[in-house]
Amino acid sequence: MSVSYYPRSGDRVSPETPVALVQIRDLRKRFGATTALDGVSFDVDRGETLGLLGANGAGKSTLIKILAGLQPASSGDILIEGVIRQIDNPVQARDFGMVTVHQNIDDGVIFGMTVAENLLLDQLAVEAGNPFVTKRHIFREAEKILDELGIDLPLRSMVEDLPASGRQEVAIARALVKKPKLLVLDEPTSTLSAREAERLFDSVQSMQGRGISVLYVSHRMSEVERLCRRAVVLRNGRVVSTYNSPLDTKAIANSILGDLAISTKHEVRVGADIVFEGKGLRTASDSVPFDVQFRRGEVVGITGLVGAGKTEFLEQVFGVRPLISGQMTLEGNTYRPRDAAEALKLGVAMVPEERAMQSIFPTETLIKHCSIGRLDNFSRAGFMDRRGEHQFATEVIERFRVNCSGATAEIESLSGGNQQKLLVGRWLADPRSVLILDEPFRGIDIGARGGISAALREFSKNSAVVVSSSDPEEVIEVADRVLVMVEGRIVCEVVSNELTPEEFVEIMSARRKPGERWPIEEHENDDRCSLRGRDREPEA
Repeated sequence: MSVSYYPRSGDRVSPETPVALVQIRDLRKRFGATTALDGVSFDVDRGETLGLLGANGAGKSTLIKILAGLQPASSGDILIEGVIRQIDNPVQARDFGMVTVHQNIDDGVIFGMTVAENLLLDQLAVEAGNPFVTKRHIFREAEKILDELGIDLPLRSMVEDLPASGRQEVAIARALVKKPKLLVLDEPTSTLSAREAERLFDSVQSMQGRGISVLYVSHRMSEVERLCRRAVVLRNGRVVSTYNSPLDTKAIANSILGDLAISTKHEVRVGADIVFEGKGLRTASDSVPFDVQFRRGEVVGITGLVGAGKTEFLEQVFGVRPLISGQMTLEGNTYRPRDAAEALKLGVAMVPEERAMQSIFPTETLIKHCSIGRLDNFSRAGFMDRRGEHQFATEVIERFRVNCSGATAEIESLSGGNQQKLLVGRWLADPRSVLILDEPFRGIDIGARGGISAALREFSKNSAVVVSSSDPEEVIEVADRVLVMVEGRIVCEVVSNELTPEEFVEIMSARRKPGERWPIEEHENDDRCSLRGRDREPEA
C-alpha cells in the first residue's frame, strides 16, 4: 500500500537549488460558493519589486490578506526561503519576515497614540510596565528610526490628527521598523501627494539595494512601470499573465480588462446655466479668497497637491465644514447648509475622500449603504419599503458591475474598488443640482474608472458634477473644465484638454514666499489659464 506524503509547515522543499524568497503554489480560497482565488502560483525573488495587478475583485485583496495572516487559504502552499509556512495570524507573518501595509491606511495605525508611540508599538507592547520606557525615551528612539529611514514625521502629534497622507507615511514607517524580508504595499500612493509619492519611490528603490523584496499592488501603470522588474496580472482569481521588464503597460491594461474595453476619451462640453456660485470663499481663515462657478451640463475637475485645500473647499459646499467667508448660491438662491442633511435636501450630494471613515458602516449590508441618505424614497406611512430598498441596491450593483455575492452581503466583504463603485452609484439614481466626488478613483482599476467616468458624464447632462483628485490625469479623463488649487485657492482654470498632466503638475507645485507674488507669472498671459484672484489679499 502506497502512502501519499503531503508536506507540513516547516518542511523544506528542494534545498539543493536556490529558491525565490517567496513561492506561492496553487493557492485557493473559497467563500461558500464563491471562489476568490483559483490556483494562484508565482514567485517573488530576493530584492525584487514585483507588481501585482488586476481589476477590482480579481483576488488581490484576498491574496494579500492570506499573506498577512488575516485569512487562511483553502488549499495550496506558501514557501518562504524554500520552507512551507502556515501563516495563522499577523504575528506569524511578521516572524516569517512578511509585513503588509494595507490599502485602508487606518488598519496600520493606532488612534489615541502619538506618531512616536505608533512607530515603537511592538517594543512598547513587549516592555509594558518597564519604568525606563519614558516619553523622552520613546521620542529619542523614534527619532533614531526616522533618521535611519530618512523620513520626516511629527513625532509628538496624535496620529488621528494627521491627514490621510501622514497616516499612510506612519503605516509605511511602522512596517519598515520591523525589518521585513517581504514588504507588501497595497495601493501605497493612494493618499500621497506627488512629492510624498516621490519619497516613497526612492524608499522602494533603496529597499531593493538592501535585499528587501516588495510586492507592489497598484492601479497606476506609471508607478508599476517605474518600480517593477516584473508584473503579475490576476483576473477572476487566476494568474492570467506575467510580464518582464521593459513592461508593456498597454498589454498589461488589456490583460487586466480582458474583453472589457473602456475608452476614457470624451468631447469637451461647455456648461449651460450656473447651478452653484461661490464668491469670496476661503479654505482657511488666512487664505486668499476666490470665486467659483459650477454649471449644469459639465463635469468640473479640481486638482492640486494633497493639502492644497480641495477637501476643505468641497466640505464647505456640502455643509460638513463651516463656511469661513463669502457667499454661496444654489440655483439662484442663497445657499448656506447647516449640515450634510440640509445639503442633501437642497440637492447637493457628496462622496467623501476617506471611504472607510466617512462612508462605510461596518457589518451593514449593501442594501443599507444604498438607501442611507435617501430614506424618504423608501418610507411609506412610517414603514420602510424593504422590497424597494433591495431592488434599488440590486440595480446599483448590476449597473456598476459590483462584484459581490448579492445585495444582502456586508459592505466589508467587498474589495475597496467595489465598495467605491457602490458608494458612487447610489447617488446617480436621482436628479441633483450638484454631485461632488472627492478622490473617487482611489483604489479603482482602469476599467471601473472608465465606467464611473462615463456614468458621471451622463449624469452631468442635467446637473453639475465636481470631481476632485490629486492626480491630474484622473481629472483630465472625466472633466470638461479643470480648476487647479494651490495653497488654499484656485490659481488656474482651463479646459481639460488644453494642458498636459505634466503642465498641471508644474502649476500644482508652485509656491511663494511670504510677501511675494505667485511664481506662476509665465502663465499670466496664457489664454489657456486665468489666474483667478491672484492679487486679492486676505480681508481683515
